[in-house]
Amino acid sequence: MGRALTIDDLFHIERLSQMAISPNGRYAWLTTKKIELAENLTTTHNYKIDLESGVSSEIALHEKGASDFAFSNDGKWIFFVADGQIYCANSDGSCVKAITKGPGGASRPVVSPDGNRVLFSRSVYIDPNVQSIFEKDEKQPDLATLYRASHPKAQVRIADRLMYRHWDSWCENKRNHLFIVDVSTGQMTDLTPIDADVPPIALESACDYDFSPDGKHVAFVMNPDPVVARSTNNSIYLMPIDGTVPGEAVRISDTDGCDTAPQFLSDTEIAYCTLVTPGYEADATRLKVFDLKTRHTRIYLEDFERSIDSFVQTQPGKLLFKAQDFAHSGLFVLDLKSGHVQQLTSGRTYSKFVYGGGKILVGLEALNAPLECVEITNLQAFDPLITMGSERVSNEELHYLTHFGDVLADVDLDRGRCMHYHYKEDTLEGYVVLPPGFDANKKYPFILLIHGGPQGAFLDQFHYRWNVAMFASQGAIVGFCNPHGSTGYGHALTRAISKHWGDDCPDAIMAFVDHVLEEIPQIDENRMSAAGASFGGFMINWLMGHTDRFKAFVSHDGIFNTEMSGYLTDELWFNEYEFGGKPFDEDAAALCRKFSPHHFVKNFKTPTLVIQGEQDFRCYTSEGIALFTALQYMGVKSRLIYFPNEGHWVLDPADSYVWYTEVLNWLMTEMG
Repeated sequence: MGRALTIDDLFHIERLSQMAISPNGRYAWLTTKKIELAENLTTTHNYKIDLESGVSSEIALHEKGASDFAFSNDGKWIFFVADGQIYCANSDGSCVKAITKGPGGASRPVVSPDGNRVLFSRSVYIDPNVQSIFEKDEKQPDLATLYRASHPKAQVRIADRLMYRHWDSWCENKRNHLFIVDVSTGQMTDLTPIDADVPPIALESACDYDFSPDGKHVAFVMNPDPVVARSTNNSIYLMPIDGTVPGEAVRISDTDGCDTAPQFLSDTEIAYCTLVTPGYEADATRLKVFDLKTRHTRIYLEDFERSIDSFVQTQPGKLLFKAQDFAHSGLFVLDLKSGHVQQLTSGRTYSKFVYGGGKILVGLEALNAPLECVEITNLQAFDPLITMGSERVSNEELHYLTHFGDVLADVDLDRGRCMHYHYKEDTLEGYVVLPPGFDANKKYPFILLIHGGPQGAFLDQFHYRWNVAMFASQGAIVGFCNPHGSTGYGHALTRAISKHWGDDCPDAIMAFVDHVLEEIPQIDENRMSAAGASFGGFMINWLMGHTDRFKAFVSHDGIFNTEMSGYLTDELWFNEYEFGGKPFDEDAAALCRKFSPHHFVKNFKTPTLVIQGEQDFRCYTSEGIALFTALQYMGVKSRLIYFPNEGHWVLDPADSYVWYTEVLNWLMTEMG
C-alpha cells in the first residue's frame, strides 16, 4: 500500500507547460516549470528530445528559460521567447541571438515560411508621449505620468471608458499591437498602430495571427467594436504585406460572433474558429474557411455535438483537431471536402497536442497522473461516440517521452470511478475518487467539488489548483459532476444553464450526491462538505441558503450578490447573455434577484470558509467580503482567507500552499 499524497508532493512535480515539434518531426522541444517552494520561486526549463532515438537532454537556450517555440518551414531555425524578447537559434539550439529589443515585451512568435520575418505581439501605450518615455526609460511610467494626474506624486488611476481592467490586472492605458521584425536586420514595424488590441485581450486563442504560405498576407484578430467590455465581436482581418511594409487590413469575418485562431490552409484559404452567436462566449465553437478568391465563407461542424479547440492541417483538405469529449479531451479529423468528422481517440485526456512531420505529440494526464508528453501512434478512425455511455478507451499506442509522475511512484492514487446518473430526462456524468488505503468496512466523509464557468467541466485530469487526489488524500471520498452548463456533453446541456442558474443545476448536483450515497455505502452522509470557485463559488453560496445537508462549505471567489455582478465584473457581455439583458433591464434584473444568494442569508447556518483574491476583477472583492460579513451577521462559524496579490486563481506557490492547507484543514475539521 502506498502513502498518501501531500501538499509538498504537488510542488515537487515538474510541470509540463508547452510542447513543440520540429517541422520534420525529428525533435520535440518542451518547456517545463519547477517550483522551489522554500524560496517561493518558479523556474523555467527546456528539453530537446530526439524522437528517433528517444534521447532527451536539458538544453539551456537562455538563463531564464525559453517558451513559445516556433520554426522556419525548413526546420533550420528555431525561434522562442526569453526574458521578454524573441530569440532565434540553429535547429540544434546553437548560435542563439536576440532579434527583438526594447520595452513592451514580445510574445507568441509566428515565423514567415522562409524564416526571414517574425510576427509577434508587443504592449504599447496609447499616449505617444507616454510611449516615448517608456521607450527611453525602459520601465513603466509612474501612475501620475500614465494618467496625466494634476499632481506628479499622485497614486491614481483614471478611467474614461470600460475595459480599463481585465481578469487580474489594470490595462494601464496600454494596447497589444501586432509587430513584424526582419530577422537579419532587426528592423521592427508596428502593423496595427491604432487604439485597439491586436490580438484581443479577451476571448483570444493560443495564437491569433498567421502568415500566408507565400508570405504576402497576414491574418490577425481584432475586435472593432467601440465598447469591447460588452462585445464578443473578435473578428478576422486580412492584411497584404510586402516585406515588413503593411497594406490596408480588411475584415473578413461574416458575423458579429467571436472569431479566433486564423490559420492559412493555402495562399487562398484561411480557416478559423467561430462562435456564431454575438455576446455568447460559450457558444458551440465551429470552424469556418474563407476563400480569398471568391470571398465566400464555408462553415463546418454545425451538427457536431462538440466544440473544436485547436486544429492543424495535416494534409490538404484534412484538419486534425482537439475537442473536449465528456470528461476527457480527444482528437478528431475533419474532411473539408465532405464535412465528415471521424474520432481518433476516446477515454483519455489529451490536454494539448502538436503535429509535425506526420507525428503527433500530446499532453496526457488523468486524475491520478500529472501531465506527460507522449507520442501517440497507430491511430484508428471511428464514428464519433457522443451518446452518454458510448465512451470507451481507444486503442492508440502511447510512447511516453517524459516521466514527471515518477516522483509519485510510492503514492496511493485512486484512478477514479465514472458514474452516470439521472436527473429528470437527462443522463449526467460524475466521478468519485477513493482515499488511499480505502477500506470497504469503514465509513468516510464525503467532499463534493463544484466546477466553475458555469460553461466548463471538471475533467479526468491532474489539476494543480483543485487537485482531486489531494482532497482524497485527507481520508475522504471525493466526488464531482458535470451538470447543466457543463461542456463536452453536447451543446444542449451547455446552453441549459443560461438564465437558469438556480433552477436545474443545483438540483442536479444534489441528485448526484444522492446517487453517490446509494452507490457507495461507505460514505457517512452526516459528514459531507462541498467546495467550489467562480461559478462553483456561486453554487456554494446558493446551496448555503437552500440546504443544511453539508457540515462545511468552501466558497472561493464566487458571486454573492448577483444583482450587482453585472456592474462589478470586467466582461459585461457575460452577465448580459446569462441573464438576458443589461442589469437594469426589467427582465434581467428580475432574474438576477431570483438567483442572488444574498437574498437567502437568513437561511445560512453551515460553517463556511470564504476565499477572495483582491485582484479578481471577474468576481470582485466585494463578493467575498459581503459573504463573510453575512455569515458573521448570522453567527455562522466562518473564516476569511484574503489574498492581496491573487486574482481569480491562486497562482503564487506560497499562496497556493496556504490555500491547500486552509481548505483541507477547514473541511476535515468541520466534518469531524
